[in-house]
Amino acid sequence: MGTTMDIQLEGTTHSTSGSQVLKERINEYWSDGAEGYQKTIRNSLQPGMLKRRWQDILREGIGNEKAKILDVGTGPGAVALLLADMGHSVIGLDRSEEMLKKARENAERLGLPVDFKQGDAESIPFEDESFDVVVNRDVLWTLPNPDTALREWKRVLRPGGRLVVIDGNWYININRSLKNRIWRGFALLLATIRGRSDALRRHAEPNWRRKLPMTFRKRPEYDIELLKGLGFTDINVRIIDRRRFGLDEFLRYGYFGDSFMISARKEMTG
Repeated sequence: MGTTMDIQLEGTTHSTSGSQVLKERINEYWSDGAEGYQKTIRNSLQPGMLKRRWQDILREGIGNEKAKILDVGTGPGAVALLLADMGHSVIGLDRSEEMLKKARENAERLGLPVDFKQGDAESIPFEDESFDVVVNRDVLWTLPNPDTALREWKRVLRPGGRLVVIDGNWYININRSLKNRIWRGFALLLATIRGRSDALRRHAEPNWRRKLPMTFRKRPEYDIELLKGLGFTDINVRIIDRRRFGLDEFLRYGYFGDSFMISARKEMTG
């Protein structure tokens, strides 16, 4: 075991009550935006290029064998439903009941057998070694205690199981250049014109983001350091070029910069 996890993350030394208050603020933000967020993922669940691209990316991270998968921070269920459509057995976990309501509606509409449960990403309500794969998209940066979450995700993985983290340097990229800030304003205006009346509110920088330890970290380098410290092996990184998702998606979200996917294995025991 390396020394990475002996060095505590900046910003993660919250008191129990302080961390809980922060979690509630974050949960309220996502719950209030559930309907708007639902609209942003709709195209990825419809037959077409965007759906195929995301399933190709997930297949690269997870592999071809059918697996029992936990999707942490499932939101309206986009990743969970894409995986179920690929033939995997999937449970989606989220703290927000409003998000889970949307996820269940999506599952019913698509006729896909995903089990959605309420739970905390930093305190997984499942027994040790319950899953072949733990996956999450755009979740780790939103957590007050990402090191705690990673330990939990490792705990519920079987030996040799795979962790897949998809995320990005969201606010670093937005503020990196004047071009990105102008692009962001254009994208929000476009979303509003298209009828997503909550777009400006949802994409306004929430004041809790500065309290989160991953917001301004250089990633995926920092994630890799944490995973190595926890004993994960076979760590691989794939940069996700947003231009591959088509012009419309690129115009709407390209100011965030490229995303990344990290896949890693829990070490075998014995």
